[in-house]
Amino acid sequence: MKIRKKLLRTTMIVAAGLITCFASPKVQAATTLWVGGCHAGSYSSITAALAVATPGTTINVCPGYYAEQVTITQDNLTLNGVPTTSAGVTTDAAVIIPPTGGMVTNGSIFDLNVGPTTAEAQIIVQNATSVTISHITVDAQSSQSCNGILIGIYYQNSSGTVTNSVARNQITSAQGDQCGWGIATESNSGSPTLVVSNSSVHNFQKNGIVARGINSNGPTLTAMGNTVIGSGLVAAGDAAQNGIEIAFGATGTVTGNYVADVLYPNSSAGGTGILFYATGGSPKATTNVVESSNVGIGIYTDSSYGGGGTGATINSNHIGGTQMFDGIDLCGNDEIAESNIIYNSANSGVHLDDGCGSGSGSASTVKSNTINESCAGVLSGPATSSDTTAPNTYSNVGSEMQNADTCTPPSGPNYNVVGKSGEQLTAKGRKPRP
Repeated sequence: MKIRKKLLRTTMIVAAGLITCFASPKVQAATTLWVGGCHAGSYSSITAALAVATPGTTINVCPGYYAEQVTITQDNLTLNGVPTTSAGVTTDAAVIIPPTGGMVTNGSIFDLNVGPTTAEAQIIVQNATSVTISHITVDAQSSQSCNGILIGIYYQNSSGTVTNSVARNQITSAQGDQCGWGIATESNSGSPTLVVSNSSVHNFQKNGIVARGINSNGPTLTAMGNTVIGSGLVAAGDAAQNGIEIAFGATGTVTGNYVADVLYPNSSAGGTGILFYATGGSPKATTNVVESSNVGIGIYTDSSYGGGGTGATINSNHIGGTQMFDGIDLCGNDEIAESNIIYNSANSGVHLDDGCGSGSGSASTVKSNTINESCAGVLSGPATSSDTTAPNTYSNVGSEMQNADTCTPPSGPNYNVVGKSGEQLTAKGRKPRP
């Protein structure tokens, strides 16, 4: 009897063990994956790591060159370049370059403006939330054809952060195309938020950092602490560049950035350091430095794209060397340009511009600005009683105030500026090119 009980108990223990074995949960995917040669068990490409990544995964990318296009769809994912030390030398450049055979279409463009409607992105984040890209370089190597918009980093209907990263050489082989963007966010539903911080963007064909939506609907961009350098005075017929652009229903804040060298030689268009075009909400540009552009900071309404471009605040910026046009161009209404330092502007320090349709250039405040060396300190065309245009501090200006849209310089000093190519640039009115 005792022997039978012992055998029964042993059988039950074994059975329980089998049940426990079969009921064990599946092993979860690792929360940190590695790419490159600096870590054991690494994947050979970012794409291979993403194929097994789950939401919340961090992908560490070793220094090196990765010839691929990357698509991210997982929420809460982090793509992070990491440093490696070997023989006493530390390397920390994880660089994504075009794949062999060139870039291919991997997304669409919601852009309301003319141009290609497809995207060829080096990194595209699609329909995902809270995706972080950190310490990553995207280099398009200035060698692609313009089959679609060539974009370094593209967030499409997605939110997240790009920080301490680089976008460079987003330039195609076709002259005049609107094809090269450094870092971009677009949405046609909801209002996703993208923060771009402490990053370097340079040698782009059209836009350095850009946010675009559809009419009154679009993403919110916060661009802070970035350095955005254009290509300088490009040839006539090339795209007129913009350093940082918020347009077509997008909104946001641009603060503490350095933007320079966005110039165009044609008086029918111009390069803009910071461009707010048919925006939603009330965008802000504060404490930026903008050098060597056709317009330093421009705000425009356009009824073709839902109006917008109103209610902007332009505060405490340092703007210099604007060729052909204005330090600040207010072509909307209910805008504030206050406490800015503006010097060496071909047309005006601040322009209350009525060239963007009914009501533009009105109900705005221009005060506490320091304006040194411009054809006109403030242009108001025509002046309206709804505008506030004092007090401001003027030095070395042709005239402190003119009621016009184009400054007529007094006899004597020539306030127009010679561009880098040596071509004389003249102060004439124009429409921006987003």
